Amino acid sequence: MKRLAFIPLLLLAFPAMPDDAALTPVEDITPIIRDLEQKMSSLESVYLEFTQERHLSLFAEPLKSSGVMLIARPDRIRWETTRPYGSILLGDSKSVAQFELVDGRWNKLKIGFREMLKQVMEQMVLMHQGRLDALTRDYEISIATGDVAVITLTPKDKDVRSMLSALDVIMEPDYSATREVVMKEPGGDFTRIVFDREIRNKPLPEDSFDLSKP
Repeated sequence: MKRLAFIPLLLLAFPAMPDDAALTPVEDITPIIRDLEQKMSSLESVYLEFTQERHLSLFAEPLKSSGVMLIARPDRIRWETTRPYGSILLGDSKSVAQFELVDGRWNKLKIGFREMLKQVMEQMVLMHQGRLDALTRDYEISIATGDVAVITLTPKDKDVRSMLSALDVIMEPDYSATREVVMKEPGGDFTRIVFDREIRNKPLPEDSFDLSKP
């Protein structure tokens, strides 16, 4: 069951850092985690525009998509793909909902593994709120710094690692913003999400997170 929990995250997932980026591992990450959480504590909401590339060994070119992500305290998230198709995933601590645009109309989909998908959405919210300490139950966390700051989350569960070998969260050197995320899979496939634009504490309409309609 744990293994299946990450299937939605692989489909959603977060350009990679330059190969020649000089990074130095941080021995004691505790102060950084505390500082990051403190910096993000005043973040009530965040609006993100993203482009995504899914790199699969079966295809010569990556599968590309783009969209927006909205996150609002305490636990609400909206992940919307706008190109090449329309899809919306909504979640909070109580439930999740998914919609798909078909022939100009939004259809609500029946979601399998609802509780596991809800857990994945919660983890995404925690990451964007800088609450890395809350993820230590499920991940080993390491940090390296240089021209960028890279936070690497490695799943503790071996079944999860069979699908997700590591997740790199690439941030500004001062941890002021997330540039991109790279999800690595054991077979060499990976997903990149580049955050092209970020607006913090942007007023978000309440109906942006309405689980009953898109």
